[in-house]
Amino acid sequence: MECNELRDLARLLIESWNRGDASAFAGLFRPDAEYVTGTGARVRGRQAIAALVQQTPRPLVCLVGEPEVGCDSRKGQLRFAWSAVQGPGAARHGRISCACIRHEFGWLIDALQNVEDGSAA
Repeated sequence: MECNELRDLARLLIESWNRGDASAFAGLFRPDAEYVTGTGARVRGRQAIAALVQQTPRPLVCLVGEPEVGCDSRKGQLRFAWSAVQGPGAARHGRISCACIRHEFGWLIDALQNVEDGSAA
């Protein structure tokens, strides 16, 4: 099973976050998906996930390296590293892991866990 669509999902996630497009960002998740933030807070559902994008200030993030993916006909795993700069000298980085489900129009995130590794300095 080809998993390249999962790599695209990582890029769409980053791009919609950076644009501040809450609707596009939340649309990448199943309606009842769970998002665990870098601070360990659990957020459930598209509306609550969309609210994460509406927070200010929201750091701009970039994908570090190539996403790691694995999939079968129904389920997929997506992992990637990210880096962000928020204000002068406040570089941060971490890793995101997603459990994904194939939907009739592609992949949707069922669960996302963000593990923030701290300062990138």
